[in-house]
Amino acid sequence: MVDRRLRLRAVGLPFLAALGVLVLLETAVRFDGRRRPTLDAEAREYVRLAVALGERDPDSLDFYAGPADLVADVRSHPPALADIQRSADAALARLEGTTVAPEQVSRRQHLIRELRALRTRAALLLGQRPPYDVESEALFGAIPGRPDDRRFAQIRSRVDNLVPAAAGRLVDRYAAYEKQFIVERERVPAVFARALAECRRRTIAHVHLPLDETSTVEYVGNRPWGAYSRYQGKRHSVISVNTDFRFTVDRLLQTACHEGYPGHHVRNVLREAAHPGELEYTVQPLFSPDTFVAEGSAMYAAEIAFSEADRMAFVHDDLFPAAGIDGEDAARYLRIARLVGDLQEIQVEIARKYLNGELEFVRAASALEDEALTRETAPTLKYINEFRSYVTAYTTGRQAAVAAVDACAGPDDRERRWKCFERLLTADAEIALPRE
Repeated sequence: MVDRRLRLRAVGLPFLAALGVLVLLETAVRFDGRRRPTLDAEAREYVRLAVALGERDPDSLDFYAGPADLVADVRSHPPALADIQRSADAALARLEGTTVAPEQVSRRQHLIRELRALRTRAALLLGQRPPYDVESEALFGAIPGRPDDRRFAQIRSRVDNLVPAAAGRLVDRYAAYEKQFIVERERVPAVFARALAECRRRTIAHVHLPLDETSTVEYVGNRPWGAYSRYQGKRHSVISVNTDFRFTVDRLLQTACHEGYPGHHVRNVLREAAHPGELEYTVQPLFSPDTFVAEGSAMYAAEIAFSEADRMAFVHDDLFPAAGIDGEDAARYLRIARLVGDLQEIQVEIARKYLNGELEFVRAASALEDEALTRETAPTLKYINEFRSYVTAYTTGRQAAVAAVDACAGPDDRERRWKCFERLLTADAEIALPRE
């Protein structure tokens, strides 16, 4: 059961509305006897603002897969951040004062949530530094709950019992044990290709995808992330894998499901099919309530695709041989990997204290080592410096995705869980967590 202290709210911060718009809206329609811009026009404005923000800050834009001519001018001559913020405020004021037909309420609310996050990201880039919880709620619609220290202590105790006995700290013992399961760089493409193919095979057995959907894989370096799925539109994604990262065998499987099937690629394909002609679905800001759902569901994707027994068998029988690694200790390795994966939730609390100034770099690194068993702390803190409260999306987002699927399907009906997961992938609303 997810901690009841986790709160999901409507996104927003008490900013003042400002004058000015970036783009003149072209169409109007009558509601309640008054002239109002159509949602199509507001979606056009939102898309242009999101792309403009991405030009000023590439980290802010996940992808844009819409018409090139719609954003050609803002890409070649992006407005200043302050102008983007003012235009987002003006668009919000219009939408919040607009009455729409009942069937358009969900679309209007989606645009409002995304615009609130967009203007908040612009404010952060202009130098505002609210407390972590305020920033997280404004960007993702979620305030992470406080960690259950007793639960995490129990997890570390179980890892301690499973990792071979030796002198020294648990994080060092775990890192030494894990080394034998790290895939050599030259073997990463073969292992990842095999993992991606199996994730796809299992997904298309349960989720109806267009026959022409495709994904291609490229291998890159010098990036702050391990892997990235960028949607190109027209049912195609490019998945980038950073070979500077040290991937274990199971982590490559997790990455394949996360970035591809049934994770980011599948979600984007399904949403494009579900919303033809609605421009707002051609763009994905990285800091938004929509990303909270996207990242949370992707973090859960491998567990939807594989039962524990199936995952164990596939890793042992297929991926270990592809990696050229002896699979004799696979069962223990996978149990430890699951436990250390659960410790990732601690990162959000460490990030909160670090960004709020309660932990400096050295003590934050020590907390990551001792509490999350993270050996390579510098890349993690570099990531937090750059992406700030994005940690919420892949920790709290995953908790929310698990809770949503459990509430819909229960823990044991795997076919029903696939249906509930597919519904989650295409949802516009924020994930609602059940209460204890």
